[in-house]
Amino acid sequence: MMSIFSNIQLFLNSLNKKNLLIFGFFGLIYASITFVNHYNFRTYGWDLGINHNAIYDYAHFRWNDCMIMQPQFDNVLADHFSLYPLLISPLYWIFGTWTMLLFQWVAILFGGLGIYRYVLHLTKNENLSHLATIHFFSIWGIYSALSFDYHDNVVAAMFVPWLLLYFRQKKWRNVLIFFALILIAKENMALWAVFIGLGLGLRSWYEGDKVAAKWGGVLCLLAAVYFVVILKVVIPGLATPGREYLHNSFNALGGNFGEVIVNILKHPIRAFQLLFENHNGDPYYDGIKAETYIAIALSGGITLFLAPEYLLMLVPIIAQKVYNDVPVRWGISDHYSIEFAPIIVIALYTVIHRMKKMKFQMALLMLMVCLGSTISFLDHRVSEYYKKDNTQFYKKAHWKRDFDVKGVHQILKKIPNDARVSAQSMLSPHLAFRDYIFHYPHTEGADFIALLPADPNRYPQNDSTYFAEIVNLKTSKEWRVFAETKDVLLFQKIKP
Repeated sequence: MMSIFSNIQLFLNSLNKKNLLIFGFFGLIYASITFVNHYNFRTYGWDLGINHNAIYDYAHFRWNDCMIMQPQFDNVLADHFSLYPLLISPLYWIFGTWTMLLFQWVAILFGGLGIYRYVLHLTKNENLSHLATIHFFSIWGIYSALSFDYHDNVVAAMFVPWLLLYFRQKKWRNVLIFFALILIAKENMALWAVFIGLGLGLRSWYEGDKVAAKWGGVLCLLAAVYFVVILKVVIPGLATPGREYLHNSFNALGGNFGEVIVNILKHPIRAFQLLFENHNGDPYYDGIKAETYIAIALSGGITLFLAPEYLLMLVPIIAQKVYNDVPVRWGISDHYSIEFAPIIVIALYTVIHRMKKMKFQMALLMLMVCLGSTISFLDHRVSEYYKKDNTQFYKKAHWKRDFDVKGVHQILKKIPNDARVSAQSMLSPHLAFRDYIFHYPHTEGADFIALLPADPNRYPQNDSTYFAEIVNLKTSKEWRVFAETKDVLLFQKIKP
């Protein structure tokens, strides 16, 4: 880990007005999205609440029983095998409810630092390095990811520029450090790492660098073994009996990762069609995949065809998006596009570096196109479930809610810290630092129920069932109203 701190120190030592302006400007924008969302109750039980309860348990030296996901899991690692929450859980004692979002925010800036260092090493041109950093910070995928909670793959993607930098510098110890950090992020990040290693190995082989080619092969093999062991041994060993891995959601091609790979090889034409086809069948989802490809191209992804080693690295990312059963994952919303950001920028500047002249002009042109497309996607997109108020940091609606946010925070403080709570989705992240936290409407075993009727999001209920249940609770002999305002409603279990 010393390599991380040494590079940060090197960067700090070389700070100039341009770097201060770039990182300060985008750091403030990112903070205005993620931290404002959390304070304004625009973060949710799935997934920030899950992560909060996990780091709470880890900070108290016990495995997380994943209360918010009950009864699906007895251990959160049976859902996604991510070790980041375990590693940073001690920070819970310092930063509390801001821990995971702060970790993600710092990671994105650290990823931008990796882009800066990579392009500077590649081109030896300070101006191109600044443009590359701005380009990276301008890609739509970062804004979409910040608008929706914390996710481990966001952090993992930020380590990729550092991995590629150290691979190019042949600093193999540092390569292994960042490679390991990517592997432990999540099981599907290990699959991504297989193709990253493959792309690096093939490029090195083509360039005649036998040592680097071998290292690429080793990384590819290590990631493949890790992926198989986690998916076939570790996760099933941690899973609740009778519960399978829940993320084999590629039924258009197969029931699990193995079947998907086999069917791609057996039916390549059909697999190619599914890259573009709305295989859900509902016309409502038409155009989502096309929008993703347009966003990739406008962000600089068109150059992936001129740097095929990076296109190869994105094969599993594209496949897990567009072959998925869930249409929201096809599109450019939420955290489902973050992996494109570092690869696109590095591919783009690899191509620019190969140009004989007009490098700066090309970099500036591509930045303008990227920035324009991102602004357009922030205002409008085809992808479903786009949360405009979560993302549009430049509009008043992002900063304010239609209810008394401060008052809701004060009411929530009335719930005892040791109480068992069933909370509505947007309240869960604020109440998850306790032994027992359930996602409403699961109320079995709860002492308190925390609801926010002022918020229009009733997930997983609709309006009629949500308000009907409130009436039932108010007339129930098992619950009493503990606190009520026009915005928030707390129920307490009536003890015998």
